[in-house]
Amino acid sequence: MNIDLNPGNETTMVAIYARLSVNENGERDESLETQCDLLVGYVLGNGWHRYKIYVDNDISGVYFDRPGLVELVNDINNGVIGIVVVKDLSRLGRNNGETLTFLDFLAERNVRLIALADNYDSFRDDDEIIGIRTWVNEHYARDISKKVRYNLKKKMQNGEFLGRPPFGYRKSSTEKNKLVVDERYREIIRKIFELYIRGWGYRALANYVQGLGVPTPSQDKGYAKKPQSDRWNEQHIRRIITSRVYCGDSVQGVSEKISFKSRKTRRTASEKWIMVPGTHEAIISRETWDLAQRVRVKRWLEGGARKKSAAGQPHLFTGFIACAACGTYHVYRKKRGRPAVYVCGKYNKHGRSGCTSHYVTEEKLVQHIIRDVQTMAEGVSFHSQLVEKYKRNAASIDDTAEKLKKLEGEIASKKNQLQAVYLDKIRGIISEELFLETNSLLQKEINLLAGRLSKLQADMTGARRVAQDIERINNMKLELLSAGDIDRVFLEKYVKKIIVLEEGEVINDTVAEKYGLDLVFSRDQLADMARKKIRLVILYHLSPVVQKQLS
Repeated sequence: MNIDLNPGNETTMVAIYARLSVNENGERDESLETQCDLLVGYVLGNGWHRYKIYVDNDISGVYFDRPGLVELVNDINNGVIGIVVVKDLSRLGRNNGETLTFLDFLAERNVRLIALADNYDSFRDDDEIIGIRTWVNEHYARDISKKVRYNLKKKMQNGEFLGRPPFGYRKSSTEKNKLVVDERYREIIRKIFELYIRGWGYRALANYVQGLGVPTPSQDKGYAKKPQSDRWNEQHIRRIITSRVYCGDSVQGVSEKISFKSRKTRRTASEKWIMVPGTHEAIISRETWDLAQRVRVKRWLEGGARKKSAAGQPHLFTGFIACAACGTYHVYRKKRGRPAVYVCGKYNKHGRSGCTSHYVTEEKLVQHIIRDVQTMAEGVSFHSQLVEKYKRNAASIDDTAEKLKKLEGEIASKKNQLQAVYLDKIRGIISEELFLETNSLLQKEINLLAGRLSKLQADMTGARRVAQDIERINNMKLELLSAGDIDRVFLEKYVKKIIVLEEGEVINDTVAEKYGLDLVFSRDQLADMARKKIRLVILYHLSPVVQKQLS
């Protein structure tokens, strides 16, 4: 803004620089208008009628690339400005080094600086105290930054969603920082998760959503100064699939500023993220989200896109079957007049010089899974053993929880004693020898208590696992009414891996380790499979103890 009042014979102008101030509570101390009125009044009161006002609105003083300040620097370099007037030195900046550099810049060009509130005039006052003042201003900015970060963290921990809402959500008009579902996109997000679990890839899903005419996330939000994608791509889909926001959780604090003096950010370690469950309405169930993550990790570890059906999607068991000899995944083969089979991928590519066929028909796999589910859910001895075990464990869960609480209290007490002993040593109350002796004794007691605590925690986990196994088996039974109910969604939910053996074959040690069979079966049990001429091992998403009983 350029105001030229009665310039007379003056050849240079007075620069009035104002910057908005924000305190630690995020509130503005005063308006820009109030600040400018004060400075204009001072300038006119001194008989300077030719001036130009430069302002920066809501931009931190730690940065020196502010538009208003950049314009002022350019005018100084062009010889337009002779005097700079500010309310105080903190308006120029709160970065000590940058502020002192700017003051040197003014001095080199013989530009006078006046800071009203600091009662400072560079043509009159000694500059020795300036360094202290600018340091204080930077220290204030650092302190404000810490308080702001703390306040933001508390809001995140309380479940408030800060920043821009993700695709499929918007901010509530009645509750501050509360996410609500954008009903325009509820069903498409559910469809994305459903198709992903069924075997669709990121690219196929992006093309599918694009074909429906759904605006991309950036098009929908329309944020200013942000590039907008005109097409859905794999990255858009990946962000949706991996975001916990869709099952009702908020995850924030994923990135942080490197320094209060810098705009650059860096990704924080995952253990520092702030995750709060159940902060808003979920679009998909937690079970669906967990299943999608399991599918995603499996694809990443195992290569994902293998031979697909004519419809462009994976065959029923693609990615689930592995060869017991070489560990290679099986591929689907279908010849006219013959049943569909899966054979070792290495054999399919190289013939017998690579491996043997290890074939299995799709029909046989479906029958085995149906039989297993019936055995688990309806087999009197198997199911009743699990239920009885759960009842015994459940009866002791409350007692175990009480013991855990007591042990945790004892460990905390011993650690407090350690701290007290250390302080006594520092103060000279006890000798170094007595400190070392006491410290060693307390550490041994803490380690002993920690060992007992770990065992109790393992017992508690085991008790809960049995309950989870019973629930999962019952769910399998409910979902599996006929062979037609076995689809990729069912397999992703309940089947971990299928290993195919040739008759009399022992599973390769490397294969057993790769697919976790060594955690389920002992070496003797694996060898016994060969003696029994077992040709199929199906691992379900159940605890190892249940897998062993199944075998």
